[in-house]
Amino acid sequence: MLFTNLKSAWRNLLRHPFSSVINIAGLATGITCCIFIALYIVSELQADSMHVQRDAIFRVNYHNLESGRSNMPTAYPLGTVLQSAYGEVEKVVRMGQDNVSIRANQDAYFFEKDFYWADSTFFDIFSYKMLQGDPKTALQKPNSLVMTQDMAHKYFQDEDPIGKVVELKIYDGDRKFDFTVTGVVENPPHTASVQFEFLAPMSKALQVYPQFENFWGLQWVYTYVLTSNPASFQAKQAGTNTFFKKYTGDNAPNLALEFQPLSHIHLHSGHVDKNLSDGMNNIYVFAAIGVFIFLLACVNFVNLSTARAEERRKEIGVRKALGAFRRQLFAQFMLEALLTAAIVLIISFVATTVLLPLANNYIDSTTIVLPTVTLPLAFLGIMLLIALFAGLYPAVFLSAFNPLEALKSRTSQVRGTSVSLRQMLVVFQFTISIALIAGTLIISKQVHYLKQADLGFTVDQLITIPVDDRQMQKKLVAIRDFMATSPGIQGAAVSGESFPAQMNYAYRVSWDGLPADDTRSMSIIAVDANYLKLLQANFLEGRNLSSDFMTDDSTSVIINEAARQWMGGGEVVGKEIKLGTQKRNIVGVIKDIHHYSLHQKVAPIAYFPIPPGDRTCPDNIVLRVTASSLPATLVSLKEKWETLTQDRPFEYHFVDQGFEETYAQEEKFLMLFQVFSALAIVIACLGLMGLSSFVVNKRSKEIGIRKVLGASVSQILFMLTRGFSLPIVTAFLLAAPVIYYGITPWLDTFAYRVSIDWLLIILAGLSAWFVAFAFIGIQSWKAARVNPVETLRDE
Repeated sequence: MLFTNLKSAWRNLLRHPFSSVINIAGLATGITCCIFIALYIVSELQADSMHVQRDAIFRVNYHNLESGRSNMPTAYPLGTVLQSAYGEVEKVVRMGQDNVSIRANQDAYFFEKDFYWADSTFFDIFSYKMLQGDPKTALQKPNSLVMTQDMAHKYFQDEDPIGKVVELKIYDGDRKFDFTVTGVVENPPHTASVQFEFLAPMSKALQVYPQFENFWGLQWVYTYVLTSNPASFQAKQAGTNTFFKKYTGDNAPNLALEFQPLSHIHLHSGHVDKNLSDGMNNIYVFAAIGVFIFLLACVNFVNLSTARAEERRKEIGVRKALGAFRRQLFAQFMLEALLTAAIVLIISFVATTVLLPLANNYIDSTTIVLPTVTLPLAFLGIMLLIALFAGLYPAVFLSAFNPLEALKSRTSQVRGTSVSLRQMLVVFQFTISIALIAGTLIISKQVHYLKQADLGFTVDQLITIPVDDRQMQKKLVAIRDFMATSPGIQGAAVSGESFPAQMNYAYRVSWDGLPADDTRSMSIIAVDANYLKLLQANFLEGRNLSSDFMTDDSTSVIINEAARQWMGGGEVVGKEIKLGTQKRNIVGVIKDIHHYSLHQKVAPIAYFPIPPGDRTCPDNIVLRVTASSLPATLVSLKEKWETLTQDRPFEYHFVDQGFEETYAQEEKFLMLFQVFSALAIVIACLGLMGLSSFVVNKRSKEIGIRKVLGASVSQILFMLTRGFSLPIVTAFLLAAPVIYYGITPWLDTFAYRVSIDWLLIILAGLSAWFVAFAFIGIQSWKAARVNPVETLRDE
């Protein structure tokens, strides 16, 4: 009996190839999308899961109680104090990033930014896989060096790197050291919170920078702790508002510590440093899209299944008249649904397997994998539920028909129920489709705004050259003038920040009228007199720094508009402010310059000269070049650079490209949103095409009679399409609030954002209407063109 029913189910699929293909294609597309989204979400949620002790590891941040924001870098002594202050802390590891140049085998130097000094406890806390070497001793000796497998291949190709000696040139002090490779680790996954390419012992860092061992004034290390009782340790975070007064003597009532679990860092760091958005927000968005796509696919499946089941009422009547029991009909319909579900499942997993490498390559990931058991079983269960849901309508309702009524087509009650159900499902489909189209348009508008916004300076043809060498920084002005002699250079300046800027330095600031207990800090950028002129900054008040004024280097400062508002607004030129220990006179106010992305508001900034030797002194040359002679200019700059140093490779960055890279995640988010939205719309349209085909076929004799009675093609088109107008209009009205409340939280993650344009929502509705009526119109036009003799010949 099972084989007979299975054969009948297969023949039924082949008997209606058009609707079967649409049903299977729509559902397979939807399930494939859902699998990819589920794999991506699982991959993100399992970030840092490679660490065996993940749940017991915390990153300790500085937390501002007033703003609610935190900073990752901390002072070196913090780790030492944590071990004595909290009994739950078993081990501490500090990681301090440094800029170094490395060479092996007397080859050329390579500048490396992902170099970290780390305590010897690093591999006791983190579980990165050591491919070569012993994790227990790899960071014990001061001149040890651990590198990732990519870096080992970069410097040693296929040679065994263990025991090889490399030369490091340290950024500070122009000092060179020989380090011995003691370990090679597997490349950290892209979702790992702790990223690095080189690790060297912190004990060596303290030899290089002994002044920082007990110094609380510089935040330069990331501090992680391994705890014996994570819950107890995290509960003590509430009492850390007195920590700094107790251990440093600094009365900072708004400063506390944050104990951030390692498991939360990847997706819950929207409040840390310059981040404004938790990665979890993207997870919620894609999860919602996945649910919508899944529901759209289910709606198609149910819609077309119910439509075809109603079409088969005479078949049911004949079967029952020949003695078929209701349970037999129920089993037949359920088997057909299960067969379709099985075909869809096979297609979905084949498509996923084939497309998975492409998806991994697109999102720069190698961590998304297809589980061998759990996920297929989960989706198999979901498919069984879909089959059950889709098969229930024909099984329960149509199998209950009286055979005489079924053969006479007296099914008005059931037909009315199915029509109402199908209309509601069409409304649901187009509500989701319109919302996704509008969401895509608004996200696209925001990304375009980010890339085209006025940054407060002229960004075109501007390049920066980092000078991460203390000896070279001492003669940076001379180097600036030397590099400016290259052909095609329109102007040159020096600065303590590149673009996009890190804004690592801030001074305590005060002025007359500011209460003594108001401890404010202002970001500072070390500049020369050429800098703001080169950027073509807009002065709102006062003048630029100038060599014509002999005291500008030591007594003058320029502030931005945000700083002026911070000081109470009005005219501020001529006022004296104290920055750190220096008193300076404000000589100018400029329109705000965006030194970093538009995720954050422009902070109050002070621009003034700082002499070489200070950690905040200029370490970048900024040049404006002529586009027409760019290749020759870059060749000349490289040649001049190589006459200055052989230890540091020539490196330059286009400012406009730097800002574009800042929004790379938003562009990827937009692309993924566009892809999944387009697929959702395709699924909805497939269902609509199948449903419109069913409606047209069902009314084919009515169309023939109307044509015989003189109806024109346009009249028949209007008759067939008007039934879909009300559901689409209803869908638009329902979609509008969904769009508004759904997209607003994402837009709010940007300090500078576009408003929600209702014209875009209307455009989305019109687009959905146009696509829908294109599909419906094609089916209707074909039906209206058929000779009525063809449809009425059997009457």
